[in-house]
Amino acid sequence: MGSFRTAVVALVFGATAAAAASTAAHAIASVTVFGLKAPEDVGGFKLNDSTNFERSKPGDGYGLDYSQPGWKLDVFVYDLKRSAIPADPKSAIVRAEFERSREDVFLAQPRGLYAQVYLRRNFTIDDPEKRTRFQCAAFHLTRDGAKPQDGFLCVTSWNNKFIRFRMTTLSDKDAEGTARRYMAAWIPVLWSGANARAEKPEAKPAAARAAQPQRRRPPARRFVCPENYICR
Repeated sequence: MGSFRTAVVALVFGATAAAAASTAAHAIASVTVFGLKAPEDVGGFKLNDSTNFERSKPGDGYGLDYSQPGWKLDVFVYDLKRSAIPADPKSAIVRAEFERSREDVFLAQPRGLYAQVYLRRNFTIDDPEKRTRFQCAAFHLTRDGAKPQDGFLCVTSWNNKFIRFRMTTLSDKDAEGTARRYMAAWIPVLWSGANARAEKPEAKPAAARAAQPQRRRPPARRFVCPENYICR
């Protein structure tokens, strides 16, 4: 995972403010990775490119490069060769991946990509039904001789895969609110329409189960020994 994590940090947090400030000249057609149809346009972001990490190292998945004026977004879909990843982003496995991803952001400083990296806050993003969909973190990033940037990391799970989002933009007091809106635009992409996967039905409460009519067992038959037979 070392090379993959280095590439992730370099792709997103190593981007210059100038690169983030302009949209790529040539967008690409939509691609499908692990059954996920990546939209060509989502929340104003245009899909520019995709990278196959899976080919050289199974488990590392795919990277999707999005941008819009003033913002850069990279999306990574991968499973780390796990056979099962819980659908709940608050589960221990997904939470642990979020924490590892958050630690990777801090590595941008010792690697020389940024002069300073610090965590502003952690937060979650819920869907309209108040279900948590993303575990997120907001960062402040500074580079020598350049304007400071805001970085945002969000992690979720979908269809037995981890999905990691990283956004950067020039620092602004409204950046977090804007990032939240951009992330909310991915909720219908992942959990509605063509990409939707059936949610597991919730277990019925004990009271509901008790209220259901119970089937009565037929009475046990008594064995009667026929006359003139020896029964044991």
